[in-house]
Amino acid sequence: MQRKNKLTIILGILILFIGSIILASCATTSGKAKTGAAITYDVCSSAKITSVSYFIKKYKGAPRLHIKIGIKNISKEPKRFRVKIFLSEGPSSGGFYPRKGKPPVIKPGKELSRTFPMYFSKFPSGFTIVVQEL
Repeated sequence: MQRKNKLTIILGILILFIGSIILASCATTSGKAKTGAAITYDVCSSAKITSVSYFIKKYKGAPRLHIKIGIKNISKEPKRFRVKIFLSEGPSSGGFYPRKGKPPVIKPGKELSRTFPMYFSKFPSGFTIVVQEL
């Protein structure tokens, strides 16, 4: 009987410890969301991100997060880029810059903006933007 009580006490302490860690991480996440998302960039040398904005807008019948990104070609040659967006909470999106064209490139010194809908219905705590040259 005494061994069972010790095991119950140890298990209770372990549950309290894990619960306090979970509560602490939830408080940190909600604090970031209120002050703005942390954005991490990984951009190739021939591109420059000129603008980033995010907002909630209706998409396919439901309110969804949209991320608008402006990219400028800073090289001396026409280029096409691939953009990837990764939310801290899991969903991701991305596409080509430009999507279409003959040929599908951004001319040197020119800028292009695109909006990406995300299957996520609230503001993220953070996200990563990756720009690769094709």
